[in-house]
Amino acid sequence: MPVRGVRKLQRRMSLWQFIGLAVLVLLGLLQPGVAADRDVDGVPLPEDAAVAPAATALQRQWAGPWTGAWGGSLKHILLVESVGSDGVAQVVYAIGGNAAGIRPQWRRFKATVSEQSLAISEGQLSVTYEAWRRNSLEASYVRGDSRSTATMARADLAALTVAGATVDWTGGRSELLQTDLVENGKPVRLEAVIFRPSGAGPFPLAVINHGSTGAGRDPSLFKQTWYSRALASFLTDRGWLVAFPQRRGRGRSDGLYDEGLADDRNQGYVCQAEKSIAGADRALRDVEAAVASLRRRPDVASARMLLAGQSRGGVLSMVHAGRHPDQISGVINFVGGWVSDACSATTHINRTLFTRAASFDRSTLWLYGRNDPYYSIWHSQSSFSAFRDAGGKGEFRELDVPGGNGHLVMAYPRLWSSAVAEYLDSVGAAPR
Repeated sequence: MPVRGVRKLQRRMSLWQFIGLAVLVLLGLLQPGVAADRDVDGVPLPEDAAVAPAATALQRQWAGPWTGAWGGSLKHILLVESVGSDGVAQVVYAIGGNAAGIRPQWRRFKATVSEQSLAISEGQLSVTYEAWRRNSLEASYVRGDSRSTATMARADLAALTVAGATVDWTGGRSELLQTDLVENGKPVRLEAVIFRPSGAGPFPLAVINHGSTGAGRDPSLFKQTWYSRALASFLTDRGWLVAFPQRRGRGRSDGLYDEGLADDRNQGYVCQAEKSIAGADRALRDVEAAVASLRRRPDVASARMLLAGQSRGGVLSMVHAGRHPDQISGVINFVGGWVSDACSATTHINRTLFTRAASFDRSTLWLYGRNDPYYSIWHSQSSFSAFRDAGGKGEFRELDVPGGNGHLVMAYPRLWSSAVAEYLDSVGAAPR
């Protein structure tokens, strides 16, 4: 887009609307659509795409295609065509299209590769893929202020490029839960992405709750379905059925998304205690409705549940456990909080919610990253102290996130996998 056009667009849109659009465009690398003869379930690959024979351990580790979805919705293929002895790889970065205007496209890059990671770097663009378990990568995308994450699974190029082939981009199954919620006289269904372990079941249930949408000013973000394939894999390997419910108005869920938004929804989330806490209470009703529906499933055991959550989902999981302590085996709080500490009312709002969780009589695990742009370590420690002072039990861990954005702890399983495994053992929440 010409510079004049960008400036004109900026004048017509709010700052956060413009940033939200920019995130989607930048994930497409600002490249025009590229014609390709090979279509992989909506993602193009160049006609001459090929994988060089792998002779070394490093080549065998990385060579070939990897599939996933940025932010759980934008289809993505990383094709590692070759890995040189000098640690330089030739890769194809490819994405599908979406309703926000991104067109299917691909582009070739040179990448640096090691046993632990593969990195693409060009100007402000940085895409990193970290190997953390067999046949799985954790991907992070950064371009200026634009960020996204994805979990990538190894695939086979010949199978991908068969005519009519379909790809399991997420590894989970999206379902619509029938709930007891009613809005405007109509029943509300909530989307949930379900990951089942192997075996016949029934399985103990793990419910993972999502966060907010930045400043809340970009409605396109409301429709993104959120889940963490890495956390799902970690838990299904241990025998949990893992569900990622999407609250009202989020993803494919019915209803209006309204978790503390201003009366003028273009203004995003409010910094006002009464309305913000009312938004949290509305979200908790959604969590309770989703949990009730999930517990009615025939493949879910009647045993205690595990709860976890990201950002707003972290504090919601804590409060839900405080309300239903007899149903919960443990809670894992990933960078939890309700409003950013840039809000003048944040201390009152976040402490009020976390102290409600203190009635949960088992230990909890709090995982926070340094340099979090939403919740400083000092602020999060003060929330933890308020929780402890009210009688809550838990352990607070500080982590250093690669790239410096402490809010992305969940995207780096090598940072938390050992701590989570130890925690599950300590609270007796390890079914296998």
